[in-house]
Amino acid sequence: MKVEDILGENGAIARELDSYEERIQQIEMAKAIEDAIQEEEHLIVEAGTGIGKSLAYLIPFIYWAVEEKNRILISTYTKTLQEQLIKRDLPFLKDALKIDFDFALVVGGENYLCLRRLERARAYGLVDTRKEVNQLGKIFKIRPYLIRGLKSELDFNPLFKVWHRVCRNADLCMGKGCSHQSDCYYVKARKKMHKSQVLVLNHHLFFAHLASGEKVLPSFKGIVFDEAHNLEEVATSFLGIEISNTAINFLLNSLSNPAAQKGLFFRVKDLKDEKRDLLEGLVKEAKAANELFFSSLRDKLGKDNLKQRIREKGFMTNLLDNPLSRLTFGLNSLLDKEKDEEIKLEISSFLARCLEIKDNLRRVIEQEEKDYVYWVEAFPRRNITRYALHAAPINIAQELKRRLFDRVKVIILTSATLTTNRDFAFIRERIGLEEGRELLLDSSFDYLKQALVYIPFRMPDPWPETSEYFSQVSKEVKDILKIVKGYTFVLFTSFEMLDQIYEELKEDESNLKILKQGDMPRYQLLEEFKQNKGSVLLGTNTFWQGVDVPGEALQCVIITKLPFAVPNEPIVEAKIEFFRAQNKNPFLHYQLPQAIILLKQGFGRLIRNRKDKGIVAILDPRLKTRHYGKMFFRSLPKCKITSNLDEVKQFMEKTH
Repeated sequence: MKVEDILGENGAIARELDSYEERIQQIEMAKAIEDAIQEEEHLIVEAGTGIGKSLAYLIPFIYWAVEEKNRILISTYTKTLQEQLIKRDLPFLKDALKIDFDFALVVGGENYLCLRRLERARAYGLVDTRKEVNQLGKIFKIRPYLIRGLKSELDFNPLFKVWHRVCRNADLCMGKGCSHQSDCYYVKARKKMHKSQVLVLNHHLFFAHLASGEKVLPSFKGIVFDEAHNLEEVATSFLGIEISNTAINFLLNSLSNPAAQKGLFFRVKDLKDEKRDLLEGLVKEAKAANELFFSSLRDKLGKDNLKQRIREKGFMTNLLDNPLSRLTFGLNSLLDKEKDEEIKLEISSFLARCLEIKDNLRRVIEQEEKDYVYWVEAFPRRNITRYALHAAPINIAQELKRRLFDRVKVIILTSATLTTNRDFAFIRERIGLEEGRELLLDSSFDYLKQALVYIPFRMPDPWPETSEYFSQVSKEVKDILKIVKGYTFVLFTSFEMLDQIYEELKEDESNLKILKQGDMPRYQLLEEFKQNKGSVLLGTNTFWQGVDVPGEALQCVIITKLPFAVPNEPIVEAKIEFFRAQNKNPFLHYQLPQAIILLKQGFGRLIRNRKDKGIVAILDPRLKTRHYGKMFFRSLPKCKITSNLDEVKQFMEKTH
């Protein structure tokens, strides 16, 4: 069937939707994907907002999967898009196209409730505080009403410790030997996955699949990466290493917590007092070493420094190596004598985790990974500061080329923000996509009518004139809010500036509801913003992308500063050095393109459908004063630009 026969004005989709409008760009994208499938080539597509890219890639991929008996993957970055695909787009296409195919949402095993572990958690009292006990009780009550057994089906967000005790854990799974095998949520999900032709998952799970030696997903012939601008970030995190004091402490307390009389050693039957004392002594020794190691790390970091790059090998004495070696020896001796299969599984799991921590510590301290960047980071919390050691690859292009693009026949990468200065060179270089076609499609929205860009006439420069810049940004934000009366996202590149502007707004704009990132989880902030009309939401990087607020709730986006990455951030600094070593200009090859893509993401929060109208205010003078400003402008949709607040007022009056 021709693409036009499906997506055209008299096509199969139009017959199912009363208000359907043919979109030329959508048809062009679907045809390009059809050609890529036939020629077995990769394709990268920038499809502006409103094109309807999900239908454009789903239709040719569904036909390919059914006709050729292939399995295909659709990978996204956000849960919102996953839900749209699973709950709306795929069921609709199944009816509209009159094609019989199966599809499934695939999530990591830790998202499923394990019935055996749920029973054991209650029987052995594996949680401590009243809040944890109450949450465990709630899971018991909800369990009969769960359909898929997913954490997302709960009507509350369980604490990490509670869910960790009852979720499916690969190391602790008894497989066919489990008495709950026939009712197992995870087993049912795997069966559905294996009989489905279309699998919807997220980028994190896909890279977990690659990291596991390709053991997570069944075989497939093609993959669509939607929201592909996040691919490099996710791949980097999965190829990296992280070790923290809190994770080690959690592991050791899970073995033995004498204060609460909890832990594995308290559940092992027939464990002689002498042996238990020995094992508990090994845990105690490891806890002391953990405390000493990370307090020494804290002293190196300094009180006021939350993140610091590590440049020299052997920067710390590995105080945990010997205690962890003795603990693994003790666990091995316990494993040899244990008869209970479930306890043996737990011991094996703890053994594997101890060995992994020991191995990762050595790799980071000795900087064994070539072309990696190493750093330490502090995360202050109410009760305890979390300290984490990190290592991450500086450049993942060759790894992705070898393990992904050279091995899978058809890969489609799409997003509304993949080009910089209308060119795909940056994203191709970053992810190792050397071969394949490309297609750039502008949004179907009429930005000249729907959006106005406001850039103040005179603003101090953000760097040499920081305090003046802050105060002028504050004034501009207040002036804009007086006109739009709320309905605004204010996007920042640092918490320092966010907090300062927030305090001033709270004082001067008491009639508006001011919401701030960090006061509650992101999804709650968004719900508050949507429910309370005329709200103002202040956010940093997580609100620049993946946030969808269509309709009148959001009528203005204020971008306080161009989103250049902080140059002394460990990964950014290492990438700058990497480009210099290749005799390339790091600003032109990395910092500028990255900032352009993030600005496009922030800009894209405003217009989400054909009826949306509003203002994007960019308060950074460098758009006009620096030579690279025109590259930012060329990358944004064509809009009317003004430096006059009266024009902003007139535009807003017309929208109401």
